[in-house]
Amino acid sequence: MAITQQTRKIIWARSGNRCSICRTELVLQKDQFNNHLNIGEECHIISRQPNGPRHREIVGFDYDDSSNLLLLCCNHHKMVDERVQEYKEETLAKIKADHEAWIKENLEPDHVATKEITMPPSALDELLDFVTTKHDVEMNLKTGRQVLESEEGLQIAFAETEKIKRRIYETVEKLSKKATEYKIIIKDNKTQICDLRFKGHTFLAQFNQAYINSATNSYLLFAVVKGLFDDNGYAAPFNECTIIEIIRLDFAYNERVEFGWRDQDNDKKFYHSVDITDIWLNKYFKTVLK
Repeated sequence: MAITQQTRKIIWARSGNRCSICRTELVLQKDQFNNHLNIGEECHIISRQPNGPRHREIVGFDYDDSSNLLLLCCNHHKMVDERVQEYKEETLAKIKADHEAWIKENLEPDHVATKEITMPPSALDELLDFVTTKHDVEMNLKTGRQVLESEEGLQIAFAETEKIKRRIYETVEKLSKKATEYKIIIKDNKTQICDLRFKGHTFLAQFNQAYINSATNSYLLFAVVKGLFDDNGYAAPFNECTIIEIIRLDFAYNERVEFGWRDQDNDKKFYHSVDITDIWLNKYFKTVLK
């Protein structure tokens, strides 16, 4: 789903055209081209995306409802989404409530702009919002499927696996500088990515390409394994390898046609390359060092 026009009208009206943190006016006077400058953005308190700020999986919850949105200037939107520990869910909910109360107390109730914004929509307005939202999502999904099934999609998949490989190498480099006595071995493997060896455990990162000219059915595999493998990918003799944890993720796209990885066991979980890599590197090192 997406934020509807009616929901936008509600949060802009209740926020009085002002940022909920700094209370700067968000729609400024017209510029030399007779256009209004809009620096306002709708911010989700709880993100729908698994890798988004303050995400929680809530069954049946409408993440795009006005109760889960607050109006911010572009600067404060960026700040609250980057500084999640400081701006937690309850903190933003209080900021929203306090600001909307301040608007009610300090702005005249018959303010013309507010009255225009809060007029209830007609049934036709609601229908247009509903159909338009559905249309946009379907068109995005159609575009994503077409790209996925093409040579372009395969090149995007390779680019995403390169992001994963680069992230692993960067992480090992930083860890080696911080924990100088630990010997973490990293080597490229035959599936576009790489493997780690550390304290008798292996972290497997593999990309499995299904077709030559398409990314369809290609998938990513991460595994934490007790035991070591040689350079050809075979288990070391007399040291049986045991899989501790494993995940397979299909190369996929979301409703915004962002490419990444979707969990084969839970297709509602979509991850960007860097995010899923960080999650599994954490699993690996915490398992080995527990």
